[in-house]
Amino acid sequence: MSRRNIVIVLVVILALGAGLLAYGILTAPKKTAETRPVVTALAAIPAKSVITPAMIAVEQRDVTAVPVDAAAGAGDVVGYTSTADIAAGDVIESTKLQKVAAGPPVTVKLDPGMRAVTIPVDLVKSVAGLAVPGDHVDVIAVPPRVGTAQPQAFTILRDVKVLSLNRTTIAPPQEAMPAAANPAANAQAAANPNPTPTPIPEPPLVVTLQVTPAQANLLVMADLNSNLRLALRPPQEPARSQPVEALVFPVPESGKGGPEGGPPGKSTSTHPGVTVINGDTIEGP
Repeated sequence: MSRRNIVIVLVVILALGAGLLAYGILTAPKKTAETRPVVTALAAIPAKSVITPAMIAVEQRDVTAVPVDAAAGAGDVVGYTSTADIAAGDVIESTKLQKVAAGPPVTVKLDPGMRAVTIPVDLVKSVAGLAVPGDHVDVIAVPPRVGTAQPQAFTILRDVKVLSLNRTTIAPPQEAMPAAANPAANAQAAANPNPTPTPIPEPPLVVTLQVTPAQANLLVMADLNSNLRLALRPPQEPARSQPVEALVFPVPESGKGGPEGGPPGKSTSTHPGVTVINGDTIEGP
């Protein structure tokens, strides 16, 4: 066989081998990727929005491309409140949701004969946000300083019920929807040991307390004339474990000048105290 014929035979053999290889690749059964249902946002969902069915869609996604805590169905997100902004098309994660407590308005929850009074607070005055609706607190009033006198604190109300924080009666911030069941969750959690932390809820700006009508008057007066703080009570402690204290406003000494830059040598009349409500007993003048 001539050298030319040998080359032709080799070319034919290589062509047949390449064709068989390509045929095997094209006809080989394709491996199907494992998928799972996830809930996605049809449009951008701002923070503090209540999720409705019109906001979401359920899609099938590759299990390796979705977060461990991705919601699996509409029932896992509808009725929950978003704690962070969710972009359109994003998978909705449980760490970005918070359960809103269902129930009637606050006024319906009032006990007979009681009143709801709202006072301003901040992160410190509200016990770092630890007091949640249903808890009981004491109200401490600190009158303004007069001259160089050391201001005193008076616990003017004890064992009053917290009705709401801000404008809604919310569940404790720690309560979040459970992560959806996912066969690949353990593996993905091991690959990502440091997931994104849950956003910290904003501190309360106002708190609404349930008080008697007389306590409402005292609380409003104290709010206008002193600095108020809340003290969280243990649920097992009796309401009358300690008495309430009369709120007394200090007055400047004679000859030291009146309050707010008044002329020296004159003092205001002594404030003997205010009516104090101790449970169902009225004490004081």
